[in-house]
Amino acid sequence: MKFGVYADDLPVFAWAREGAPEDRTCFEAQVMDWSDDVAYSVHDFEDGLHAGHIDPNCLYAEPEREEIWAVAIGRYVPAGTDPQELSEALDRLIDQDWWPHGYDGSAVAQARLKDATSQLIGRFCTEAETATRAVYGPGRLGRYGAELVVPRAVRHECAVLKAVADRYVMQRAEQEAIRADQRVVIAELAAALTARAPEGLEPHFRALFDQAPDDHARKRVLVDQIAALTDASARSLHAALTARRG
Repeated sequence: MKFGVYADDLPVFAWAREGAPEDRTCFEAQVMDWSDDVAYSVHDFEDGLHAGHIDPNCLYAEPEREEIWAVAIGRYVPAGTDPQELSEALDRLIDQDWWPHGYDGSAVAQARLKDATSQLIGRFCTEAETATRAVYGPGRLGRYGAELVVPRAVRHECAVLKAVADRYVMQRAEQEAIRADQRVVIAELAAALTARAPEGLEPHFRALFDQAPDDHARKRVLVDQIAALTDASARSLHAALTARRG
C-alpha cells in the first residue's frame, strides 16, 4: 500500500511487496505512520504556541472545545467517535504537570514548551511500545509478524493535538491566502522549469535530467526537484526564473 508509485518504480515496489498480504502494511510502515502522527501533532502544536496562534486557555471554553471535536471527528478519528472521549483525551493532557498553560516568549516559557514537547513525544511513543510489547513480548518484531498496538485513548490524545493545530493554525483566515499564493508560485515555477530546464536545476537533478530517456522521465525530474525545495528556495528560484522570462 503506497501512494504515488511511479511506473518506473513498479518492479521494485512489486519486489518489496512480494508475498505480502494485500490488506496489511508491514510493522515497520506502521511504526513510521505512527511516528509521523506523533511528530506532526506535537510540533504543529508547539509551533502554534510559539507563533502565538494557540492560546492554551481557550482549550477550557466549551464552544472552542466543540469546534475542536468537530475538526477531529471530521479528519483525525473514525466517524462516530464520541466527543466525550476526545474531551477526556484533552483533559488528560491538560492535567499533566508539564502541560504549557501559556507562552510569552520568555526563557522560562521556552524551556517549559520544549519540555512539554519532549514529554508528549515520549508519552505517545512509550504507550505504543508498552502496548505492543504486552501483546507480542520482548522479542524482535518486524514485517508481518506483528501489528503496532496504539491504545485508543492515546490515538485520541494525538488526534486532539492535530485538531487544535488545525483549528487555530491551518484554518486561520489569512492562511488560505498564503496557500493560494503558494499554489501560484509552484505552478509558475513548474511552468518555468519545464520551459527552461536544465536551467534552474540543482547539479544532482541536472544530471538526472540529462540522462532521462523521454519527456515523461524528464518531467519526473522536474517534479522531484520542486519537491526537494524549501519554501524559501522555491520562492528564490521562482523569482530568478520568472524574472528572466521576458
